[in-house]
Amino acid sequence: MPLLKTSDVTDRVRRLNFLSLGIVVTYAIIAGKLVSNRPVVNPLVDSALVFLTSIGFYQILVEVLFEIVGKFGSLLKIYWGSLYLHGLWSYTYTIDGADGNDDKVFFGIWRFEQTLYDTRIVGFGLTDKFIARSRVRSVTEMIANGVMYEFINVRSDSIDPSRDVYSRTSMYFELNKNWFFRYPTRMRGQTMVYGGPFNGRVYNNVFVKHESARTEEDVIADLKRKPSSHDSESIEQASLQ
Repeated sequence: MPLLKTSDVTDRVRRLNFLSLGIVVTYAIIAGKLVSNRPVVNPLVDSALVFLTSIGFYQILVEVLFEIVGKFGSLLKIYWGSLYLHGLWSYTYTIDGADGNDDKVFFGIWRFEQTLYDTRIVGFGLTDKFIARSRVRSVTEMIANGVMYEFINVRSDSIDPSRDVYSRTSMYFELNKNWFFRYPTRMRGQTMVYGGPFNGRVYNNVFVKHESARTEEDVIADLKRKPSSHDSESIEQASLQ
């Protein structure tokens, strides 16, 4: 299973470097023509100055460009494209083979945090009274596995909060309908738990992005707007408000 950092992310970083290099080469060509028409000192010294300033300009440009893309959501969205997950998501899941709970729907919130180099998760499951019943954080970057993507997480449950266990979440992305900015707004998949009281359980997940939410409290407010807000259909409707 190839980590995105060694392939997809590397390609994105390389494209930003190529963009910076293209701008610097253009600068060097224009500056070279200017000093050849109007020498400052002499051709040799002028060429050396253009070369040195091009190196300094490239270093500054790379730092500035990477800083800008990393801080502005619209540019980060373009950078990640169809893998843009940054933001808050609510999720629901049912448990395979859970005696007496086959039809029960559980729910919670995940926050995806993306930089130019990686994607991380911090989240928690909620009870019907919107109290945290489990906590999760990713311990790997996003992993490409065929047509799906995976995260390995460490989690703790309220039933045994002092004990950390691991889980693996596999996701299939469903992109929005936009013609230009196409990125996931819904995901389906499964989570397998390894260790603890829920060892071996398989959770069938549905994730929905809350585009306008800025904090976890915003998502909880969305979920509370409807009495049945913790079923998957109501969560999807709430995310579109």
